[in-house]
Amino acid sequence: MIISHKYKFLFIGLPFSASSAITKELHAKYEGKPYLRKHSLYHEFIKVATPQEKDYFVFAVLRNPMEIAVTVYEKMKTNAKGNFTNPDLFKENGGHITKNHRIRFNYITDNNATFQEYFLKFHSNPYDNYSSMTIDNCDFVIRYENIAEDYLLALNKVGVENPFSLPIANKTAGKKNDLSEYYTEEIRKQAIYVFGPFLAKYNYSFPENWGEINVPLLSVFKFKITGILRKVNEKFIKKHSGRKSISGTIYGDIQREELS
Repeated sequence: MIISHKYKFLFIGLPFSASSAITKELHAKYEGKPYLRKHSLYHEFIKVATPQEKDYFVFAVLRNPMEIAVTVYEKMKTNAKGNFTNPDLFKENGGHITKNHRIRFNYITDNNATFQEYFLKFHSNPYDNYSSMTIDNCDFVIRYENIAEDYLLALNKVGVENPFSLPIANKTAGKKNDLSEYYTEEIRKQAIYVFGPFLAKYNYSFPENWGEINVPLLSVFKFKITGILRKVNEKFIKKHSGRKSISGTIYGDIQREELS
């Protein structure tokens, strides 16, 4: 989460949605400061924000979950930055890598699992993420598929004249651009069940060559119920670590720079 008092904005960085690249730019060029954790959510901000900060312009990035699932798989496959074997990042040590993350990572590495094998084993319920607790609180939403243009538009909206283009940071190694190479015929039915409600809610579509799409009613029902439960858990039950991001990460280094 990045705040700028000069331009009066708050950027909510959602996982796997260019938050590292945007965080780095907002800090370097627009007097953005780290606020709470890298991936803190709006309800956490509103609890501690001043009356003036509550009026700031809020924006975030929304990304197609079919892309996110592939990105997560590729990061686990390559053990990006050694994250999945670094005890300092484990949840029980105050980090963000959960036991579930490590189970998935171990399955991929131990079995040299394809994306199709990984998806069938670990993606069986309707997909949702922190977007459902973020987008409704935003004044502007950057669509990841239009990120270059939308990023500049967001900065224009807070009064930045002639903003700089967004460089690429934290790019996922090994990731192919064509989703059809991942979502093959054998997993399409399950992909429709898993992603259908989220895509419909946020105006995304399945690939045109998949033909007519019918999302099962059970998937829609479970998506709505689990969304309610997620909000209750995040707002009233879940406890977050107060420690800084580790040194060597974009957010962690910015946090330490601000204290030096």
